[in-house]
Amino acid sequence: MDNILTLLIEFLLRMLWISWAVTPSMAWESGLKEKYDGYGEDWIFMPDGKEQPQVAVLKIVQSDNRGVLDEPIGFILYTRADPEKGVHLNINDLESLTNSDFSPDRPTKFITHGWKSSAFSASIINMKKEYLINGDYNVILVNWEPMAASTFYLGPMRNTGKVGAKAAQFIDFLVRETGISTDRIHFIGHSLGAHVAGNTGEQVTSGKMGRITGLDPALPGFHVLTMDKGRLDPSDALYVDVIHSCGGVLGYLQPLGHTDFYPNAGIAVQPGCCCVPELIEACSHGRAYHYFTESINSRIGLIAKPCETWDKYLQGECDNNVPVLLGEHVDKSARGSHFLRTRSEPPFAYTEDFAENEV
Repeated sequence: MDNILTLLIEFLLRMLWISWAVTPSMAWESGLKEKYDGYGEDWIFMPDGKEQPQVAVLKIVQSDNRGVLDEPIGFILYTRADPEKGVHLNINDLESLTNSDFSPDRPTKFITHGWKSSAFSASIINMKKEYLINGDYNVILVNWEPMAASTFYLGPMRNTGKVGAKAAQFIDFLVRETGISTDRIHFIGHSLGAHVAGNTGEQVTSGKMGRITGLDPALPGFHVLTMDKGRLDPSDALYVDVIHSCGGVLGYLQPLGHTDFYPNAGIAVQPGCCCVPELIEACSHGRAYHYFTESINSRIGLIAKPCETWDKYLQGECDNNVPVLLGEHVDKSARGSHFLRTRSEPPFAYTEDFAENEV
């Protein structure tokens, strides 16, 4: 039975990648399928923790569970009292929690990584630093590096459910021992990490998390293998916002949250991600990280407009709509799809004072 299921999954994955290649919504054609045998069917380029493209194997080998692991998951707390040296916390370890600087009176930010990355990647550390500059937070980095490291992408993909379950247990532990309210918890995840956040929200038993932010949630394999379960969706928190930056290729293009932001249409090529095809998708996928991190302390803000389509946005049909800030300071009453332009380099926030972006 397992062998039949494995073969069926492989067939569905192949059909899925073929359908992406021929559907009109596929706005980015990299030419990589013509350049490399099996690209997009047996393997793809995905960015690692340094935002460099690495080979991610999609092909399922019969009875192959490589990358499907049950390893320790780290929870590292940072606060303004010691923003550089984190304190490792564990589920049901009351002593380490009591001796830490964790406070239930502060808003709490969970941040996690994606494939072949870790909680100590530059993107995660930069986001943590920006938060501790911005305000008095508990910032907890969720490290599942050993479970995300396999070249066989479907293993780490499956592990997002296990990591989410452990993170949910950890949040329930915090609620039980400190009295923190779950509506003061905000979980941010990139790529596979966005689905870790979704799985966490789905499995917390002590109440709904206040917010989940998905940064270009990973697309390959998810809605084939898990349908509506096991991936980020609006039911996972009181408010779910999503930033799409490589939609239809490495990340979802379809809306997954209460509010979905589409900078530069939400697809490759994001401004500044040029011009080597092998690098463009990885760069675009990582842009969601940078847009969100900039939003934490930006004086300008990345300003989006609600609109039906990117074309209507460009044609000015939505200019009179009420603007909404992308990122940390989003208006949580916002709903639907929002579009915006960015610059090609930091600061990414776009104003008319800047020259038009160059790709």
